[in-house]
Amino acid sequence: MAKQRKQPTKQAGWMLAVMFNSLLILLPVIAANTVKQAYEGVGVAEQPTIDAIIQTRERINEAFEDLAPNEASRKLPFWQDKVQRALEEKDVDALRGYLLAAPPMLGKDLGKQVRARAEAETKGTADERLIRAALQKMPESIARAIEYEIGMPQSQAAPPVGAAAEAEIAPGEEIGEVLEAGVRPELDWRFRLLGSYGDLAGMSQRWISGDWSDSIVFKLTGIGLVQQGNSDGLSDANIRAVSIVKSASRSKRLTPGFTAYFDARAGEAVPREVLTPALEAALKDLATTEVRGARVREAFQKSIDPAGLVRLETDLEQIDKIATLTSPTAALTLLSYVEDGTDLRRARMLTEAGGMQAVALVKERGTEALRVADAGVRWDNSMVLEIMSLTAAGMLLFWVALSALRIYFPKRKPKAELIGA
Repeated sequence: MAKQRKQPTKQAGWMLAVMFNSLLILLPVIAANTVKQAYEGVGVAEQPTIDAIIQTRERINEAFEDLAPNEASRKLPFWQDKVQRALEEKDVDALRGYLLAAPPMLGKDLGKQVRARAEAETKGTADERLIRAALQKMPESIARAIEYEIGMPQSQAAPPVGAAAEAEIAPGEEIGEVLEAGVRPELDWRFRLLGSYGDLAGMSQRWISGDWSDSIVFKLTGIGLVQQGNSDGLSDANIRAVSIVKSASRSKRLTPGFTAYFDARAGEAVPREVLTPALEAALKDLATTEVRGARVREAFQKSIDPAGLVRLETDLEQIDKIATLTSPTAALTLLSYVEDGTDLRRARMLTEAGGMQAVALVKERGTEALRVADAGVRWDNSMVLEIMSLTAAGMLLFWVALSALRIYFPKRKPKAELIGA
């Protein structure tokens, strides 16, 4: 009888042990999936989601609210001082950013007034309406000076892409080179941004001589000129992004971290061990500048690694998107705070959510402003179910452990007392 009673106990203990070990394996898997579900694609994705953009926009507003003084009476003078300082420095991008950030910086009452006036406007884009409404809170003379500085009201005719890129560059910030003679008119803007084959041949000669000091500019120029013959829109975007990175590199506005990161990216697209022998073969014979340039371009084309180029194009797409959402000069400003690919995606997220407000925010908070784009946990139905699954698995593990303890360490029955002893 004792053996019959012990058999079910051993069988139950064996099943509990199997359940316990299974739950120990499943719990980390469920927890990892929960974390992945919470953070993947939110804040630093290559293609931002709508939820991430909305959350980032809210956090941008919160950042500007924290930037302003707590006292309601000081908010307006503080904001006016920021706007006026940007006007004096002729920083058009930051000026637009502070004007667009007026509602959160001015507080509830004044912020509501600015929003109401912007909604009552009928002309122009949403940003233009908000800027006009914000200018109502500035002294008349300063407001007129701001309108002149930022070009409001803007003309209805939009300039072509190449012209827009050139018009937005501040004096002394070169984006592009001189136009090569004999280039087809429809490619003029591309060559202005990239440079000529003769320039590339000269840089190639310095490269094979051991001068690698400006490798980012050299590699990007070669890649851009190889792609300039393509007519698809993606290549156009890459060329614009290349011109921005070249300008930032030459003006020493890239951080050391991002310089190393982007140099590695460009190196993956055109490996040095492949490119150098190809250039040496292309330049070994004497020839005219035109012929040398054509040979160097062909050497680059043969040296490009397709997989590495795809990775480089991913970053170039982010940079072009930043410039499209703001301006080339704003993109230069944001790039000066970027350290790696994650920061680059954060900068793109900031511009997706706040436009020119991103420029004003990085002016105030520097690299820390990029962390605003980490939108955090996305609390939707899927996330709630993940948390519930994790909680249920944890409770079941606790129950199994408790049941096992009861089986292997049963509670002793109290000893019977002798009656009449």
